[in-house]
Amino acid sequence: MKRHPSAFAAPVAAALLAIPASGEVPAPPESLQLFPAEGTTVEPNDGGTVRTEGDVAVVDIAPGHDWGGVRFVFAEPFVLNAYETVSVEVSNRTDRALDFAFYGIHRGFFTWHASRRFRLGPHEGQVVTAPHPRKCYALARGSREIDGMIGYDSKNFFHSFDTSGAIDHYVVCCYSRKEPARFDVKAIRADGGRPGFTLDVDDAFFPFVDEFGQYAHADWPGKVHSLEELKAAAEAEDEALGADPVSPIPGADRFGGWGAGPQLEATGMFRTEKRNGRWWLVDPDGHLFFSLGCNYVRLQCRTPVLRRERFFSWLPARDDPPFADCWKDGKLNWLGDSLYKGAGAVPQFDFAMANQKRLYGADWKKAYVDRQHRRMRSWGFTSMGNWSDPEIMAASRTPYVDNFNLDGVRKLEGDKNGVWRKFPDVFDPDFASNVVACALKTRTPKSRTDPWCIGWFVENELHWGRGNRTDDMIDAVVGSPDDQPAKVEYLRRLRAAHGEDATFESATAEDREAFAAEIAERYFSTVKAAIGQVAPGRLYLGCRFHNSYPAALRAAAKYCDVVSFNCYKDLPEIPRFPADAVDKPTIIGEFHFGSLDRGAMHAGLVPCRDMADRAAHYKAYVRAALKDPNLVGVHWFFWCDMPLTGWMDGEDYMTGILTVTDTPHPEMVEATRELARELYAAP
Repeated sequence: MKRHPSAFAAPVAAALLAIPASGEVPAPPESLQLFPAEGTTVEPNDGGTVRTEGDVAVVDIAPGHDWGGVRFVFAEPFVLNAYETVSVEVSNRTDRALDFAFYGIHRGFFTWHASRRFRLGPHEGQVVTAPHPRKCYALARGSREIDGMIGYDSKNFFHSFDTSGAIDHYVVCCYSRKEPARFDVKAIRADGGRPGFTLDVDDAFFPFVDEFGQYAHADWPGKVHSLEELKAAAEAEDEALGADPVSPIPGADRFGGWGAGPQLEATGMFRTEKRNGRWWLVDPDGHLFFSLGCNYVRLQCRTPVLRRERFFSWLPARDDPPFADCWKDGKLNWLGDSLYKGAGAVPQFDFAMANQKRLYGADWKKAYVDRQHRRMRSWGFTSMGNWSDPEIMAASRTPYVDNFNLDGVRKLEGDKNGVWRKFPDVFDPDFASNVVACALKTRTPKSRTDPWCIGWFVENELHWGRGNRTDDMIDAVVGSPDDQPAKVEYLRRLRAAHGEDATFESATAEDREAFAAEIAERYFSTVKAAIGQVAPGRLYLGCRFHNSYPAALRAAAKYCDVVSFNCYKDLPEIPRFPADAVDKPTIIGEFHFGSLDRGAMHAGLVPCRDMADRAAHYKAYVRAALKDPNLVGVHWFFWCDMPLTGWMDGEDYMTGILTVTDTPHPEMVEATRELARELYAAP
């Protein structure tokens, strides 16, 4: 380790953790130099060697080190959450182009913060800036954690706890691979100091949820303060919907397709067609259709109350007639192994439903169903995405997707990486018949023949393997009990290829890849056959990939009518299909952007500066999708902001089109209407 000598550089620590245990947090300076700075040391990273030339760190990297570079270690943790951006000044000292990355990290939690990947040409130098929109607030020193909330509870959400309040070091690395490389780093600085970057959780913080389910300790445009304001907001929106009852899509037909466009074959069902080099959905009336959709068009705002009663300023009695059915007891499958381990059925309360009852009384559901269809039409949405309310779906007023999961199908017991459930064992003798049984359990039976149903997703974010590899899938097979059908079949194949003494260790890379390819082939072909048996002609929309390996993509393209991906990035970037894959359209099943400026405590997976920035990102994402000749739709996640205190799995993301009080975010509504006018601008 080398301590960077700099007698004149401002000490980093002076502006870092000068945060009191309670009380007002001082605003950080507008800018903070992290290197060169007193107390900052430089260390090599993964095959790099570092020397200093004055105030410059010069890095040499030997061949074969993908992460070779330099790390800048701070004397005390740097509060990244206090700043909008981090900039690094880097120069390439070679005669060839080099690829770089830089990122901040807390040693205890390997999560990148304020990171960028970039390329520098031969002898090129740049100041490269990474934004740092906050996902949530950093907890002030001495603060309590908040049980059951992602970003604030390290005990139950280790990988989701916000660590941007304590960055130990920054890394600048170069992917040198086969050739040696040299670069230098002249400066690292943080800019855009922002006040209010921490949350002080002490006794006075509780309760922090008001009677309407909103954050109690702040105000913002659109916040509801009384029943009168709640009703006034609903009346104002009714007036706006009445003024704009027609879709903003020029020439829209009854489904939201391009009725003014070319007349294609009308089959009475949604289908796909490639036209002039671009894939499209075609609606039942034979018109081009783009699925601009939103997940969870429903009330889905129940939040666990057990052991968290102090969070809420108001909770009705369980037998209080107006609000009794806002309560529900249920097992929380994802929180059950942590916060609620052994608790069984956990009491949950739905503030969004309570607000509907305040507005419309006992007959609220009828008014709610009607309102959602009016909104979708007026705002320009053409689809309801996954997990929407069956009663809303069944009204035959807005196209929708349905779904089913492979519950009850035998799983690979060795699958340790499944996000929501273990991967199915496709070699189980009962796999095909069990998939058919599952296909009979979509959210609404009507979707088997309903012309308003676009198609079916099956499963969600199955774990196919990290980093484009088959290793995770094979590890799941080998790590299963000896009687697991997939494990038995894998060993049989290995012995057929390598002799009766072969073991799993005998497998070559080709053996592993071939068996993983067979798993994918059996999975997608079996699901496709089940849909064909239960709902002939219904589009199979895939498994909503969030990771994959090439053979899985190849099989999906072979059997799915539309291949689906969930893509939480700034733009719709999805994996490339293998060159020999069947040409098929794609759809994005989930994406979102969030911000903290409207009473939120978590901005979701892709945070933005504020609501205006969020709307701008939304428009850029959809416009990029409209330019992609393979994409036939994108679905926002989701309709209503999540509960402030988190729902069934602790997610507390404020990424909705609507608030918990059923008030639209006007920026998101206007963005959707603007996009709707462009859906069929250049088909």
